[in-house]
Amino acid sequence: MAIIGTLATLNKQSSEHFRKALNYLENTDLDALFDKVAIDKPLEVEIDGRSVFAIFQTYETKGIEEANMEGHRKYIDLQYIHKGIEQILVSPTSRMVKEGPYSEDKDLHFSKVADYSSFRLSNGMGCILFPEDLHAPCISIDAPSKVEKIVIKIAIDK
Repeated sequence: MAIIGTLATLNKQSSEHFRKALNYLENTDLDALFDKVAIDKPLEVEIDGRSVFAIFQTYETKGIEEANMEGHRKYIDLQYIHKGIEQILVSPTSRMVKEGPYSEDKDLHFSKVADYSSFRLSNGMGCILFPEDLHAPCISIDAPSKVEKIVIKIAIDK
């Protein structure tokens, strides 16, 4: 089940990987890193090797008609909005009607779902999306807008 809220809410997660990810967000000069990021040219930073790493992204949100539900198997997404606002669509895998091909390298598949819920994230808000949470991020609210987001990939503990 997805968890949505401020850093304080997200900080209630107890695993070591979550603590590393949230500590990184709280103690890093995010503005300085976003100075190195251009639209559609993300920056990847390892926090704890491939167990926890961040992807800094700058992009224009897109219309809901362009939404693609994505899923992951090896990583949990912690998505944090540094600047901007967007809508994210989410649906449990139990509502999946067609699973697309899975890319092992990208830990990514695009799937069709019967229905979905949505929520908004704005400056300083984030969410945690587990493998059972299919999601379509980067959706505009009223019109396309620029967003600066960090997606921290957290390896699933086995």
